[in-house]
Amino acid sequence: MFSLNEQKAIELGESGERAIREQNEYDALQYAEYLRELGHELLESNFEKESKRVVISLRNIGNKAIQKKMDNVASTAINELKYLSETALDKNFSNAMWSFSKAAQEIGKGAVQAEMLEPAKLAIDTLKMIGMGAVEKKMEVVTLWTTMSLEEMAYLANKQQLEDLTKEAKEAREEIIEYSEASGFVTKEQIDKYPQLIAQTVSQFSELRNLQPAGYETKPNEEFTEEEFFEGEGEEQDPETEAARKEK
Repeated sequence: MFSLNEQKAIELGESGERAIREQNEYDALQYAEYLRELGHELLESNFEKESKRVVISLRNIGNKAIQKKMDNVASTAINELKYLSETALDKNFSNAMWSFSKAAQEIGKGAVQAEMLEPAKLAIDTLKMIGMGAVEKKMEVVTLWTTMSLEEMAYLANKQQLEDLTKEAKEAREEIIEYSEASGFVTKEQIDKYPQLIAQTVSQFSELRNLQPAGYETKPNEEFTEEEFFEGEGEEQDPETEAARKEK
């Protein structure tokens, strides 16, 4: 059962997706802004779990905007995620930060594949900020996930022959690694092994093969859509919106 705040986030997200389908950029931007306001209110009130529903709705809006080639909406969704992730970082909400990292990862990878440069660059910048903050706050899983996300973006950008994006993603990843090692936190060896460990784990579950990290083993992770997996260390997962499920 969703809380009232979670239900509000779901409704705002579905309204934003509908606006995108109708090519109504103004309304889509408004709903992204409403979600940012709701997310900020929830985070400031220490409702970490409920705020993750806002992240999912912003992610869905960003993904739909990528599909419809709406650069401004996709970029706005990422910027709202970045703004909220800064608040979550200040609150030391590691589970929420993981959700922010995954949302930026998915929108960013979609933007790379669609060759939408502005949202792709914003996603790299957001992932870098999350990764650097995760090192500072000693959030190990967020650090590992974010560096893997940047490596995937670099891999996909290279496949698309987007040299500048490839370089930016690689440099952002290296900065996080250097900061982590200088801080005596997660080592480069651990970071390099992390995608391989996930690939080995996912290979045991055929229904989750779409989570395979891009550039590892056989099947790349073109979309991160499984809310049930790799989320919040034992917490119950937030399902995707009904609208998102119907459109798969």
